[in-house]
Amino acid sequence: MSYAVSSALQKAVFTALTGDAALAALVGTAIFDAPPSGAVPATYVTLGPEEVRDLSDKSGHGARHDFSVSVVTDAEGFKAAKDVAGAVSTR
Repeated sequence: MSYAVSSALQKAVFTALTGDAALAALVGTAIFDAPPSGAVPATYVTLGPEEVRDLSDKSGHGARHDFSVSVVTDAEGFKAAKDVAGAVSTR
């Protein structure tokens, strides 16, 4: 199993999310590559956790990287979370 591209993948996803104007309009800069500590924004997006599965075969090394992108909010109901999730899913 290989974590060789794990860091680059996380960076690419984080860059795509933080560079999205529609998502920024909903959460500002509250996009994190790990759950925030201390005082947290009312609504935020976070990456993780990651699960890696070996997909190597006789032709070479390979791995499948699955990770979550979570929307967390203290807003009542689901509308705020669904609006943010919709913006995330278009990335």
